[in-house]
Amino acid sequence: MNKLNTIVTGIAFAASVFAGNAMAASDGSLGATSSGSSVVSLSIANRVQITGVSDIALGAWSGSGNLSGSTNFCVYRSGGDNYSITATTDNGAFAVTSATTSDSIPFTAQVDDSLDASAGEVLSYNTATAVALVGSSSLTCGGSDNAQLLVTFAQSDLQTASTANDYQATVTLLVQPI
Repeated sequence: MNKLNTIVTGIAFAASVFAGNAMAASDGSLGATSSGSSVVSLSIANRVQITGVSDIALGAWSGSGNLSGSTNFCVYRSGGDNYSITATTDNGAFAVTSATTSDSIPFTAQVDDSLDASAGEVLSYNTATAVALVGSSSLTCGGSDNAQLLVTFAQSDLQTASTANDYQATVTLLVQPI
């Protein structure tokens, strides 16, 4: 069986060498006219860029209802192909923390490749989106944003939080080609 694997491997290698030569440049021959040929080839690497992300300053909670805020942004993806987003924070959870009280308030995060993340995917912490998002083939998204992050704090969590004016977290959005 080992001998058969060696023969098959040798044949596959020889075929790849000959196939590579079939695409090689060629010179012309001496005559009244002559032509040469050249194979032009390139590759396009996966590229992605996120721009235009803004801070979400929610201000003071009114004392009733949920509290939500969002930021729109642009996601460029080579060829306008699909991408995923993975969200994390600097404190290890979807929560804002107060340096004064050391209390945390959890929030939910949603993203979408439109400007209405309320209809988008609810994110799990440090987990790529399950739904493929569609990027723009323009680095500037044609001058307008094409994605949104929405954060929502539940009224029940806000009611039990300690008084402080310094609750915050830094949300990092990692965009990856898929």
